[in-house]
Amino acid sequence: MAEKGEPVSKGFAVGLQIWLLFLISLYALGYPALFSIALGAIGGTASGFIVDWWLSKEENIEPTRRRVSDEGVESVARSRQRRRGTTALQHRKRRKEQEPVTLKTLTRTFFQREQPNNQTNNSEE
Repeated sequence: MAEKGEPVSKGFAVGLQIWLLFLISLYALGYPALFSIALGAIGGTASGFIVDWWLSKEENIEPTRRRVSDEGVESVARSRQRRRGTTALQHRKRRKEQEPVTLKTLTRTFFQREQPNNQTNNSEE
């Protein structure tokens, strides 16, 4: 917004300029005057808000940091392992043993046709 020494915000000034640009452009293209004034006002207001938001300075830019506990990393990892029952290395090893994700496995999984069951067809006849 506007600061003490500034009479209007930069967003307002840019909004007026954009409104004038829209007004002249639309009128030059042959639109009626009332229509070009209305659309220019909408465009100027929107652009003024955008520029005002863009140039605003926020005080709290840095994210809040969590306080680090006094426990060591090893004790935290052990407590997590007890909760889950597996370590990250065991989890990675299990994932590697599974079939890798490729285009072939994805298409087989998602676009697999149902195989007709011969037993159900024979029993109906």
